[in-house]
Amino acid sequence: MKSILLTSTALVAFAGAAAADAHAESGVSFGGSATLGYNDAGDLGGGAAGDGFYWDANVAVTMSAALDNGLTASATFDFDVADGNTGQDLTSGGYVLSLSSDIASLSVGDLDPVAEDRWGGVDGDTVTGFNDQDVHFDVAGFEAMLVGEATIAGFTAAVSYGLDADGATAEDSLDAMQLHVAGSFGDFGVEFAYQEEFAGTPQIIGLGGSASFAGADIAVSYLTDDTETSTGISVSYPVGPVVIGGYYSMNDVAEDNYGVSADYANGPISVSAAYDVDGGEAGADDVASYELDASYDVGNGLMVLAGAFGTDVDGDDMGFYAAATYDLGGGASLLASYADDGDDTVLGEDLGGPEYKEGTTIEVSFAF
Repeated sequence: MKSILLTSTALVAFAGAAAADAHAESGVSFGGSATLGYNDAGDLGGGAAGDGFYWDANVAVTMSAALDNGLTASATFDFDVADGNTGQDLTSGGYVLSLSSDIASLSVGDLDPVAEDRWGGVDGDTVTGFNDQDVHFDVAGFEAMLVGEATIAGFTAAVSYGLDADGATAEDSLDAMQLHVAGSFGDFGVEFAYQEEFAGTPQIIGLGGSASFAGADIAVSYLTDDTETSTGISVSYPVGPVVIGGYYSMNDVAEDNYGVSADYANGPISVSAAYDVDGGEAGADDVASYELDASYDVGNGLMVLAGAFGTDVDGDDMGFYAAATYDLGGGASLLASYADDGDDTVLGEDLGGPEYKEGTTIEVSFAF
């Protein structure tokens, strides 16, 4: 019944939008991006050895129409024009069709499940994560997501379902519901997230709250599935230009996890540092990881960045990166970077906070 009801509602809504579109002002806009780069660690081919150039280009299209009754209909999609070649057959990707008003919207297409996309929570939980888009599209065989959202009295509620167009692969044509509700009362915020059991993945329930008190930001969360329950708390507090933070997550089955961080921003200088401990399981030692990222805005469009990262696992060496970016104006930028994770057997990784490619990279990118 739920499949028939919601599908019928969506069809009626979009049919009404199509009928009203004849009286609406419409517009079509185009955007795009292009990248050309060189990497000496074999970034081409997902880490294969050897130097290589890489390039890609994409065109994005947005169509919209303001309807007579205060609604707006829109459609967005994009084309991959080139990806390491001089052109390819155009196939649209990322298609989204939406009907929206000031307080509500209904969208279908290449969207994220709402609980996975919007759940905040606290770091360090070991509960099975909410199913993401890959699970819905690649594993379950859905062709699209249906997402409805409404905002009333300061609270925003969103629900999503996977859509199976031909009924050949997914369990039902409309299934895998996720729900997320969030709102605030003054300085207090609350959120609720829910995932129904689907295709062997568990039912998950999440409750979260946040508050600001005496300059400190505090968040708590409770997350549970069929086998694990995690309760976490995080606190951050500004001390001059430095924001100090920390979290602790208590897990019923797995060991507890915790971490601390510090972020500094003052004028052209920004520095962030984090230290996390993943509790060892079945007698194994705890695994500690650390990351340090720093940047300096030289001015005139030039930014210098550097960082280090690693874990305390035996045999792991410290990784590091150094980079510079230069704003060429008009949506164009130049990147020069060097990144090394200390492990010569693994190539093509995205390293450090900025996720730079392994090895030396020179890249120019354009946004149109």
